[in-house]
Amino acid sequence: MSAEEQSQFLTELAQDLNSKNIDLPSFPDVVINIRTSLEDPGCTAERLGGVVKADPVLAARLLIAANSAFHNRAGIEIVDLDLAISRLGFEVVRNTAITLAVEQIFNASQHEELRESVKGIWNNSLALASMCFVVARGSGSVNPDNAFIGGLLHEVGKLYILTKVRNFPALMGDSESLEQVLNQWYSTVGKSIVEAWGFSDEIADSIDADENFTNNASGPASLVDVVFTSRILLSGSEEAFIADAGPETMGKLRISEESLPSLRNAYDLHSESLRQSVGR
Repeated sequence: MSAEEQSQFLTELAQDLNSKNIDLPSFPDVVINIRTSLEDPGCTAERLGGVVKADPVLAARLLIAANSAFHNRAGIEIVDLDLAISRLGFEVVRNTAITLAVEQIFNASQHEELRESVKGIWNNSLALASMCFVVARGSGSVNPDNAFIGGLLHEVGKLYILTKVRNFPALMGDSESLEQVLNQWYSTVGKSIVEAWGFSDEIADSIDADENFTNNASGPASLVDVVFTSRILLSGSEEAFIADAGPETMGKLRISEESLPSLRNAYDLHSESLRQSVGR
């Protein structure tokens, strides 16, 4: 594609950002109702179950998750939704609902020529969500459930770019230029989307983990540390991870060369449970 066409696309993208005109679907009512219910400290499993039952797909996924090896080590089958919610915990219910909503947004945004790209982004999102969860759980300072959402939403900006690029066939057909645009702009676009969806500043800042990451030993680990480190873990070997993450970050996250195999095992277990619940 020509430099002029790419410039036109980037100009429109910048205008969308400046005007907050990010046109992706809002979350479905069930997610909003779950978030509202959880704001009440008196919320019970029965009350939350009543909200969940409005969405049979979500209810089925929660039962699958509650019976997965990750959440049900004893292997005792759970068929009651309220019991499943009690076993999983409210945050897992929230995250499962958000995962389903984001998956539906991904599915609704597919274009035949971009199907494989969208599928790849979604699979990367699931993998990063699982790795962020297990890394945060071992850190002792970062909420694993927030880390899961940070990982899940990390590349949502790429989805928006792909939905917009359908109006620019030349760019859509130029894989090299498209990849360059995706990598340069996804974090800025993603942060705007996450803010518009009402997620915390902590999660929004983690979308641009590369920009916000500082490799120092002072203070507790942050969600940015978790996302940055999880991406390295997923991208290469353990030797590369040790070299790239640095001793300061590994120390803050309580990761050592000796603990890496058990962390990988925890990731495999969580990732398999997640993929079972989303049917992939």
